[in-house]
Amino acid sequence: MGIFSFFRRKKEPLQLPPELPKFEAPKPVSLEASAIENVKAKMDLLLTQLDSLKTQHETLNERIRNIEQILQEIRSYYYQK
Repeated sequence: MGIFSFFRRKKEPLQLPPELPKFEAPKPVSLEASAIENVKAKMDLLLTQLDSLKTQHETLNERIRNIEQILQEIRSYYYQK
C-alpha cells in the first residue's frame, strides 16, 4: 500500500434511513366567503383607481391642447410682424 491509499475514502454502499418520512400533499385551499369579498373589494378599489387615472389623463390631454393653441397663437402673432 502506498501513502495515498491511506487517505482514500472507503467505498461503502449508501444506506438509507430505515423509514423515510411520508410526503403529504398540501390540502387544497378553500376560499371562504370573506376571502372572496376581500378580493372583490380589492378589485373595486383597483377599478376606481383606474377610472381616476383615466380622468387625470383626459385632463392633462386637454391642458396640452390648450397650451398648443396658445403657442400657435403666439407664433402667428410674431410671424405677422
